[in-house]
Formats: sequence, structure tokens, C-alpha cells
Amino acid sequence: MKRFTGLAVMVSLVMVLGAQPVAAASDKMVNDNIDWEQFLGRHDIVWEKLPERFDHGVWHGNGLLGAVIYREGKNRVRWELGRSDVTTHRRDNSRLLIGGMGLDTVGDIKGGTARLALWNAESSGVIETTKGTIRFRTFIHAVDLVTIVEIECSEGEKEAAFKWLPWPCVDTRNGTKFNDPPNPASSLIKDGDVHVCVQPRYAGGGFATAWKEVPVGPGKRRLYISLSDTFPDKGAAKQAAQSVSKAVGQKIETLRSSHRQWWHTYYPKSFVTVPDAQIEGFYWIQIHKLACATRQDRPVMDLLGPWFRKTGWPRIWWNLNIQTAYLSVYTANHLEIGESMTRMMDRNRTNFYRNAKDIYQVDNCATVSHTTCYEGLRGNGTCAPDKYINPGDFTWALHNYYLQYRYSMDHSMVTDQDKHAFYPLLRDSVNLYLHLMTKGEDGKWHLPSLHSPEYGQDSDNNYNLSLLRWACQTLLDLNQRYPLNDPLVPQWNDVLTNLVAYPIDEHGLRVGATLSANKSHRHWSHMLMMHPLRTMNWEQEEHRALMRKSVDFWLQTDGGRGLKAWSRAAAVSLYAGMGDGALALENLKKHHDDGRFVMPNGMYIEGAPVIECALIAGRSLQDMLLQSWGDKIRVFPALPEVWKETSFHDLRTEGAFLVSAQRSGGQTQWIRIKSLAGESCRIVHGMGKTPKVRAATGKKLSFKDLGSGVIELPLSKGEEAFLFRGKIPAEVSLEPTTLASEDYNYWGAKLKQRQ
Repeated sequence: MKRFTGLAVMVSLVMVLGAQPVAAASDKMVNDNIDWEQFLGRHDIVWEKLPERFDHGVWHGNGLLGAVIYREGKNRVRWELGRSDVTTHRRDNSRLLIGGMGLDTVGDIKGGTARLALWNAESSGVIETTKGTIRFRTFIHAVDLVTIVEIECSEGEKEAAFKWLPWPCVDTRNGTKFNDPPNPASSLIKDGDVHVCVQPRYAGGGFATAWKEVPVGPGKRRLYISLSDTFPDKGAAKQAAQSVSKAVGQKIETLRSSHRQWWHTYYPKSFVTVPDAQIEGFYWIQIHKLACATRQDRPVMDLLGPWFRKTGWPRIWWNLNIQTAYLSVYTANHLEIGESMTRMMDRNRTNFYRNAKDIYQVDNCATVSHTTCYEGLRGNGTCAPDKYINPGDFTWALHNYYLQYRYSMDHSMVTDQDKHAFYPLLRDSVNLYLHLMTKGEDGKWHLPSLHSPEYGQDSDNNYNLSLLRWACQTLLDLNQRYPLNDPLVPQWNDVLTNLVAYPIDEHGLRVGATLSANKSHRHWSHMLMMHPLRTMNWEQEEHRALMRKSVDFWLQTDGGRGLKAWSRAAAVSLYAGMGDGALALENLKKHHDDGRFVMPNGMYIEGAPVIECALIAGRSLQDMLLQSWGDKIRVFPALPEVWKETSFHDLRTEGAFLVSAQRSGGQTQWIRIKSLAGESCRIVHGMGKTPKVRAATGKKLSFKDLGSGVIELPLSKGEEAFLFRGKIPAEVSLEPTTLASEDYNYWGAKLKQRQ
């Protein structure tokens, strides 16, 4: 068994697959006890029967292309295809359906199985028919724009055939409401020996699907598929055909190897293990999903990612959806995933000013309507009714940008304002509030009637008040840290000093001045200051009773009938912020167990797919393991008593620290922390008595004991330290928690329902 020896654990790890090391987040090598293929294999999604609907299907993605595999009727298995940037380019610039590749069997389908292997990002399966058997394997290359499907047919199924199944090029949200000219029909052409379906758009450009089938042995065939989109040019067909030809020209072993290498580098950037197969599995499925849904240089995440089907949400929603989709990337140490959002905001900054001019008729302000296209514009279709518009949605999205900055401590995100739009957009989102608010007879600044998401309109609503407070404080903090010398500093100070207090009543935080939170609703928008802003937090003892009362009432009022599963995921983070691990776990289980919304394949459906409502649960678990709001890093801040054995490695915190820790026997045994930026380092260690502290060299490290279980470490950039509970052991190890083998592969379609 491989173990960390002595203090070697204090340098970051290299995860080992067989004899070939896979580099993790740092530059020094030690071995660990994580066999990644075996570890993730216990969470592969397993279908003991073939899925019969899109929502339960086997899914793949590479941040742009997507595929969902499911049975369709008695003689077909369908590979539904998607590409995240295929849109109408008119009205709301909504997403468009593309089509799928059907495998039509000779016999009637009797049954079958499938498995999505997380470590290799590949699926395999068996289709059993009245005439024989078809085995299939599928992967979408991690980088190249090609989907590969391999089939092996028994004698009775050797005539099984692939068939292209295009969808009409119709805006599924706006339909024919505006009597716009329809998009032209698609056509089939050939580019050499590659088949291509070309779909022009009335607005310009078009998209294309190209494919080629190649025999690779007795009864064996391989299908290569690529999708391309161009606007306003019409070169999509040529691009797609070239991608197919390029892939066909490579050895399959080369394609598969480069695909796997990408994923084998991706996963070990952090590690989480908990003593619950359902929760641990769901977490790693979401980590897989993040890299399937977006990449730093690929489209921003919307509600469906690359897995598009008919929906009422065919573009970006800003009143919770885009923000929560990204909430787990920061602690997971996958900041590269978060870049797709920040780059989108950088690239389209002028459009946010156009929105403010269009909606409010003001200059020098930036905002969004509650939905936009992928360039951040409001549009002129049915997707952005005025009644939902409020400034807070955009300010909340800028909090995500702020987290990207805080977890990386990339100072250029603030100082290089030509490259990064964060500071100008945050300042000018506050400018909009300055235009809207008025001074009351009480001498306080008040906000007019604005929308509080999922609830209604009200003046001084807590959603907008909390975001305005956070934004002003953040702007002041940034001006104190950097020589920005912003002339608006006095106004922001005035807002913080004189802004009306949060409306409250006997139940806790109200929705707004005239609206109580006494109607069950799924959104915690009136408690945003508690999570994720953390401007009202458990360290403020004067707010503890209000915080507890507000969350309890939100979950209990009206029997909780308005809550959805993702409401429970938010409740996890709210309770975790109070240090209540028992209620955090209870609500996380309620999220995962809610089969109305959480699908067997780890996706989430609320009438239509909403991937963020599953992704948010990744952040929920992280908040139980590690928190870093304010000026402290909190290790295991909200673990339930029943979790005696829990570990994590290289989770990232604000201030750009990588943290590892192990809990054994219900107690924190050791903590390792590495500074990537030299920021102030205060740790709430949870070890009871003051821990023993060592530098990476093994020498004692001086530190300040601040009391109440908090110590301050003097770590410069690149330095790391180890905190031990008791006697410094000769060796320590980090390995997955032990799970009962019968609990492996919790997620997927099962023949027998789990108890």
C-alpha cells in the first residue's frame, strides 16, 4: 500500500494511475492511496435497464458538444446531439434543437444495460433484441469536436443501421408568435465521403452535422460525428466535415488516449470523500458534469448545457441560474471552469451598458434583464418580461466574478480594467442603484418597488438591499487595497451608512417592506446576505437568532409546498454557515432523494432540464467540509456527528489557499494548507486544543493563537504548513472512505429500487 511518509504529505500530490503518474495541482511528487480509476468507478452511473427518455439518458459532453443516449420506441436507440452555441440569431437569440442519430435495430429491443465510466468519460452498453445483441461504446473527445460511437453486432443484428434524425429549425419558445419568416429546411449533401446535414438560418449563417461510418472488423463499425455552427458566414458544413475527416485519419488509440489524458488531468485537482455513497457519488458526477458543460474557452453555462431539448428556458437566466451553476467550481479548485463566465462578461461588457440604457434610460450603468442571450443582451422576444427585471441579478453575477478573483488572487482582475471588466461593471451596477434609490423622511436611502426573484415586487426588498450592501462594501475594500482612487468612494460610504435596514418581522427576514415571507416559495432570495454573500453571518452573534428563525420559517411555512429539491441544496449551505451539520445533512439527503426533480442519472428536471439545480449540491457539500468567507478558513465547519471518517485534498479557499484535511474517529486529525498568493491566513481548525504546527521542512512554525480555536499562520507565497491534533505521526495517509460494496454505483436506473 502506498502512503504519505513523514511530512512529505505537506507537498501537493501526484495521483497515480497504474504506473503512470497524473500531475495534480503542485510541482512536487509523493504517492497516495487513491487509485482514481477504482475510486471513481464506484460512482460510475450504471443503468441496469436502458433509459427510455432523454431525462434519464446516458450523457456526454466536452464543454461545447453534447450527447444523450436513450431508447426510443421498440426498434431504436437514439444519440441526441447538442451544441451549446447553436442559436437563432434573432429575437431572443434562443437555443435551437439540432437532431440525433438513431440506431435502428433489426429485432425488437428486449432490454439492455449501460455504464458511464467517469474516469475515462466513456460509456458502454448492450442492446438486446429479438434478433441478437449490439454492444456500443461512446465518447465525445475531451478537446476535439468529434463524437465517436462504436458498435459490435451479432449475426442477427448485422443489418442494424444508423439514421440521421433532424429536428425542424424552430424557436421552441417564441414559435410563430411574431410571424417571423421561418428558417429554411435542412438539406443533405456529401463532402467527399462524409455525409452532412446543412441547416441554414434566416438570420444568417447556419449549422451542420457531419458523419462518417467506418467498418473496423467483423460485425464492428465506428461512427464519427461532428457539429459546427457559423454566423454570419455559411461555412459550417465544411468545418464539420473537416472535423470528421481529421478524426477518421487518426488512430482510434490516439484519439482515445488524448481524450483520457485530459480527463485524468482534470479530476485530481482536488479530492473529496465522505462516508455516504449517494452523496459522494452525486458530488463526483457533478464535478464530471462541470467539465462536460463548459470550459474556459467555450460557451458560458446556461440551464441545459450542451444537452438541449425543448424547453421554456433556451438562453441565460440571471435571477439564480447562472450564478448557482458556477458556485461549486471555486472550492473544487477548478477555476478554469469559472473562466467561461468571467470571459463572457469581459467579452460583452458593452452590452451590459446597452441593457441599462434600453431598460432604464440611463448612462454609465450596467445591468441585465432577468434573461439574456449569450452575448448578454435583452432581446425582443418573449424571454424577458419587464416585471421580472431588477438590478440585483447582474450584481449577483458579479459576485461570482468576485469569487473568481478571491479564490485566485489574480490582482489583474481588479487592476487591469482593459482586460477584465469586473471592477467597472461592479461600480456601474451600483450606479444603477444610485439612480433608482431615494432619500426618505427618515433620512435613509430606500429602493423603489423591484422584483424579488420567485416572489414578487416590493420596495426595499432584501434581495436588492443585500446585493447593494455587498457591492458597496466590496468596492470600498478594493479601493483600500489597490490605488484605484475612485471618486465614488464617498457615495458608497454614504450608502452603507444610511441605507435602510433589512425589513424583518416575527418570522425573520421579510421579502421586502410590505411583503412577509409567509408564502412558501422555492427561492431563498430574501436571505442572500446569508448565502452566498455571507455579509450576515454566524460570527455576528447579534444576528444568530434572526438567521435561524428566517431559514426555519422559509422551510416550514405553508408546509414547504413551494420548495423544490434545489431549495434543499440552498438550505444545506444556509445551515452549514451556522455550523449545523445535522440539518445540513438532512437537507442534502432531501435534495438527493427528491425523485420528482433529481433524475437517476444525476441530472435535474423541473419540467425541463435545469443543470444548475444539481450542480448547486456540489457547493452544498463543500460548505459542510470547508468555508472561507470573511477573514478565516474554516475546516470541517458543519459535519454531522455520524460522519466519523471524512477527508479532502486541495480544496481551494478565498485568499488562494489549497487545503487538505482528514477526520478520523469523529475528530480532525490533521490539516495541510498551502498559500498560493501570500495572503493573510487564519484557520478555524476545530481540533479543540491548540494544534502542533510544522512547516513543510518539518521544523516548528511560529504562529499566533487567536483563541476560540483560531490560529494565524505566517505563510508566504508557495509556503505550506501542517496542523496536527496530537502526537506527530511517523506517517499519514489519505485514501477514500470505506463504503459497502452494495452501495457502489448508487446512481443510474436500477431494476430494484434502493431502500
